Amino acid sequence: MNARKATTRKTATRKSGKAGGRKIKVCAVQTRAMPDWKPKDQLTHTLKLVEKASKEGCQIILPPELALIEYEKFYTKDAKVFEWAEPIPGPTTQAMGKITKKYGNYVIMPVFERAAPGIYYNAAATIGPDGTVVSNYRKTHVAGVQVLEKLYFRNGDGFKMWETTFAPHAKVSTIICHDRRYPETSRIVATLGTEIMFCPTAAPGYAGGVHWELVNRARSVDTGMFTVYSNRIGTEWEKHYFGASMIVNPFGEVIAHGGEKVDAIVAAECDLAEVDQARIAVPTLRDMRNDLYLKYYNQPTYDALIHS
Repeated sequence: MNARKATTRKTATRKSGKAGGRKIKVCAVQTRAMPDWKPKDQLTHTLKLVEKASKEGCQIILPPELALIEYEKFYTKDAKVFEWAEPIPGPTTQAMGKITKKYGNYVIMPVFERAAPGIYYNAAATIGPDGTVVSNYRKTHVAGVQVLEKLYFRNGDGFKMWETTFAPHAKVSTIICHDRRYPETSRIVATLGTEIMFCPTAAPGYAGGVHWELVNRARSVDTGMFTVYSNRIGTEWEKHYFGASMIVNPFGEVIAHGGEKVDAIVAAECDLAEVDQARIAVPTLRDMRNDLYLKYYNQPTYDALIHS
């Protein structure tokens, strides 16, 4: 482990350190796992942490994936879980909106979204400084790795980029958990102009190791942008969620890390000048060959090809 990386492990907050004038403070909220808590109680707990982060000057705040629900529920078949879904806008975004309006910041709040009768999404709504929803992302790659998400959620069908209304007018996008395993997701939002990508997760033990830090850091290296990952910490039923929420700079260096801290505000000041520096140093976005890639992506899928 190099000296810089060792330093980032000692604290949950660290400044980027490179010179520049477009700076913004962001954070991942690493909430405790709350087995058997009701969504309303989890919302109260999450609101307290978001308010704490706001008081500490965080301008964009990211709680974990499906923050108000025991994620373990999605490893089971239980129709009652649908009772916990809500519309966007809805009660959770309205509650978060009171905080964003008070502090003039943004919260990217994961929500079990009920879009219409029988249509549900694993979503993340962005609530802005005026207290309203300014963007909503729906998970593109609904997970089928041990978990049974496909029984509950439909696939999202689009990527978005939005810009903060205040300086430095950061360009921001969201993906969710399993999406990060597909480099196409981060590449697409980068081509939309994104400078900071936020990714709420619910990652237990099997998603750790190389499936965690290596993948997370690679998404920054692939695109030359900041990436922010939130996770819960603690045990729900038989699974342990390992925390390790992190912020990665455009060079793939971890600049803030939550480790195993409970209810941690994992924050960093991001100098967006580094995005330009990274994309000049390694111009992968400039050299992408979408014209060539589409030749292959438009062919039959992997499972069809191997049986041909």
